[in-house]
Amino acid sequence: MRHELIPFTESHLPSAGTLLAARHARDRAAFPELPARFEDAKVATKAVETLFSKKSAFGFAAIQDGELIAYLIGETASQDWGRSGYVYLPGYGLAEGHDPELLQDLYALVGEEWNRRGCFQHYAYLSANVPDIIDAWFSLGFGRERADALLDLRTLNIPKLKVAGDFEIRQAVKGDNARLAELSPIIGRHQAGAPRWHPLLPENLPELAEGWAELAEDPEWKVWMAVNGNETLGAVGFKNYVEADDDLIISPKTTSHTAAIKESFRGKGIGSVLTWHGLEQSRKDGAEFCFTSWQTANLLAARTWPRFGFKPVAHRFARTINPMSAWARG
Repeated sequence: MRHELIPFTESHLPSAGTLLAARHARDRAAFPELPARFEDAKVATKAVETLFSKKSAFGFAAIQDGELIAYLIGETASQDWGRSGYVYLPGYGLAEGHDPELLQDLYALVGEEWNRRGCFQHYAYLSANVPDIIDAWFSLGFGRERADALLDLRTLNIPKLKVAGDFEIRQAVKGDNARLAELSPIIGRHQAGAPRWHPLLPENLPELAEGWAELAEDPEWKVWMAVNGNETLGAVGFKNYVEADDDLIISPKTTSHTAAIKESFRGKGIGSVLTWHGLEQSRKDGAEFCFTSWQTANLLAARTWPRFGFKPVAHRFARTINPMSAWARG
């Protein structure tokens, strides 16, 4: 049957919320760790509304017989690597039984507007539970770039690992600022190498160090360090998440996780001991889920965190458009 593609407007919000709620219910059937609240059409509508209300947001809708059967909402942002366009998890919906080609047609409209705005880096967050939709984006030239993953602490079997080697584990406290600052460039430098090749700008290093140093006194963070005398070998940090109207991944009582181990001490089990210790303490503190994300080209992270039980529930897909296309059209 024929359909019409038109600009997305506020009048489409209730129908978009209904599509999103139905999609989220299907996602939760595969990933029960996801928050249940977005199965409610009113809550899902609020998620779409929060996204669409941003100043740089716009979208398009597919209409058939007066009904919304698909929508796609994008927004723009300026990053260190260039002007970019994003589709976030609440930003797409497809009525069950309809062809994912509809989303391809909607992307053609959203992407054209991104390019007109000078956004040649295109990104889309998609649920990991939609292989047919993912394949539709692969066919558009997108590649999988990032994994967003959850770990259910309620059922997690945490092994009792013994500390091997000359180091102890303790919580970072005021006075450990310099120790944490020393670890600040580890993740960025690792990702600047092969096969990620993501630039770490030297002018960003002071701010990065300052941010890590502040974790020692930040009450929202709990950081565990592996230390040997005056040397810090690595650290893992956990921060409790706050639910957001447009965050389809975070349930109540969710903590986030990050880790940095000095390269010379990797492969000795330090990261494993630190991570298991931190996960156990987070569970004792009342956390039920742990969230982490990694760049899929960061092979160390991509191969490490699934071993702890982290399950990807969404992925970010990326595509780079040749900027010549803005003017070279014959």
